[in-house]
Amino acid sequence: MENINNPIGLNPFFVSGFCDAEACFHLSIGKNSKYKTGYYVNPGFSIGLHNKDLNLLEKIQSYFGGVGTISKQTKNSVQFRVFSIKDLKIIIDHFEKYPLITHKQIDYKLFKQALELIENKEHFTLDGFQKIVNLRASMNKGLPNSLKDSFSNTTIIKIAFVPLNIQDPNWLVGFAEGEGCFFVKTTKTNNNVSLGFQITQNNRDVLLINSFISLFNCGRVESCNKGLAVNFIVTKLSDINEKIIPFFDKYPLIGSKSKDFEDLKKIAKIKTSKEHLTSEGFEKILKIKSGMNSLRF
Repeated sequence: MENINNPIGLNPFFVSGFCDAEACFHLSIGKNSKYKTGYYVNPGFSIGLHNKDLNLLEKIQSYFGGVGTISKQTKNSVQFRVFSIKDLKIIIDHFEKYPLITHKQIDYKLFKQALELIENKEHFTLDGFQKIVNLRASMNKGLPNSLKDSFSNTTIIKIAFVPLNIQDPNWLVGFAEGEGCFFVKTTKTNNNVSLGFQITQNNRDVLLINSFISLFNCGRVESCNKGLAVNFIVTKLSDINEKIIPFFDKYPLIGSKSKDFEDLKKIAKIKTSKEHLTSEGFEKILKIKSGMNSLRF
């Protein structure tokens, strides 16, 4: 079903997949003496990206009907932010129809509960505000030290994770846009070239990452970052040519990562033809590689 607020036709499953990778739900809490509780709470939804993906961020904002703002976050990054309750309900409506399937769904559910409390003005009461603090303490990295002493009766709220299958390949495209990487490794001594595709995620989503093996019918899963994360990785050239490239040709990436994919295709073609074994072919690969990923901008 097409989103009526979606003038550019961005696939809704792509949006959810990308948000599973890059979005953040947050509750900002600080002191304000004008309130009975002595504190304020500002709910928000945000996505921060490198400047090179400003166009993608603008497409996502357009998908959500133009709500929120996009502003420069640092020298090399931009951020899409939504704060108003009215606009946040548009965000909530999307995820009710096209659910998050990583463990980020837990933060989403906690955030949704907090938004309902705020909408019902319960945050103006001491009991209601404590409920919001409990939710905040259960989200993301927990309650900051600056608030722990002030809210010593805080209780962590446990919400069960509900495993969901990938319903549409566009979710996987969106997730890869955020967490995926097309890479090339070269060794000049023997004109050795290895290339691959990987998706990295926190190890709490290892079951989801393992499912990519059957979805792509190739690859393997490896532990990384001292066991804190897992990688789905494909390095076999025939799998790159026969599984990965056809998938992303059929379901295109739309951010800056699409350029890395196109470069990977060029290098895969050179290696498949064994042109990389010549000095001229190897130099072609080095030139293409020099503009990929973080070297592109």
